[in-house]
Amino acid sequence: MRRRIARPFGSSISLTRGISLLIGLAVVGLLYDTFRKPVMWNWLAADEDRPVPGADDGASGPAAEAPRTIVPGPNDLDPAAVAEFQTRVELITDRAELRTREMVPYWQLMAWSRSQSLPEFEKRAQPEPALTQLWELPQDYRGKPIRLRMHVRRVLQYKAPENPLGLKECFEAWGWTDESKSHPYVVVFSEKPAGLPVGPAVEADVVFVGYFLKNMAYTAFDKSRAAPLLIGQVRIAKPPQAAAPLMVSPRDKWGLALGGLAVAVVILAVIVKGRKRRSTITQPNSITPLPDASWNPMQEIPPSEPFEFSAAIAGMSGQPQAGPQSQLGSK
Repeated sequence: MRRRIARPFGSSISLTRGISLLIGLAVVGLLYDTFRKPVMWNWLAADEDRPVPGADDGASGPAAEAPRTIVPGPNDLDPAAVAEFQTRVELITDRAELRTREMVPYWQLMAWSRSQSLPEFEKRAQPEPALTQLWELPQDYRGKPIRLRMHVRRVLQYKAPENPLGLKECFEAWGWTDESKSHPYVVVFSEKPAGLPVGPAVEADVVFVGYFLKNMAYTAFDKSRAAPLLIGQVRIAKPPQAAAPLMVSPRDKWGLALGGLAVAVVILAVIVKGRKRRSTITQPNSITPLPDASWNPMQEIPPSEPFEFSAAIAGMSGQPQAGPQSQLGSK
């Protein structure tokens, strides 16, 4: 009789079948992750001409803002004005509070920023340098136009001190950029865009274009810190454009559909084959049934009629068997 192995947890799976099942599950997961995205089904709605939400419509760009005051005058494009500014650079002290003697180059940079339109100013401004560059090499950026995209969290409005430009009020904004992380910038401007709120706790994204003056020291939470101080103009930043929806070609659709169908057929074939194999293994063998359990080989069998042992011996030897009378006569 063949020995049978007990498998309380079911029959084992071969390595090949196991790998096939894992590959099938991986493909099914990939198909599910692809088709669960709503963009994969946009072709059913046939709405390719629908505008993308969040797309820039130009409403918040520089052209849509109110006209700014432009005061003709020299700026950093004028060599004579630049030379005059360089003679006043020695009055500036980095990593210190803004001092009275520094207000002369301060108002000069304010006049430069008001002498040109914001689009022209923004075109020739240097994109955001690293904060460490302004901190370690301030002399290389002083009086140079810089463009920053800032996350503003505080906007203050204050009465301007007596100045050669005749300004009555100025605005001061604090915020950081994606590059500076939690380290803030402080920017000063004379005209506030219409969509920018004023207060100690605001949330706004702006584009600042202006001139770097110095790294100004300030006190926060009883600790002395410093932030780059720039003077220029501000506009509300455009909202980030949403990515265009993914358009799936008919060829890709049929390819994904046929691929999913092929995977389903393979998985079904593996399952059917496994069931057939399992039924063949578990088929019962032909075993001779055991005798009745009530039968005992040691049990004595009662004779059906009297049995004479001596008569059996005499019959085997060929001698006549004596009857009862001869036996009595012999006695």
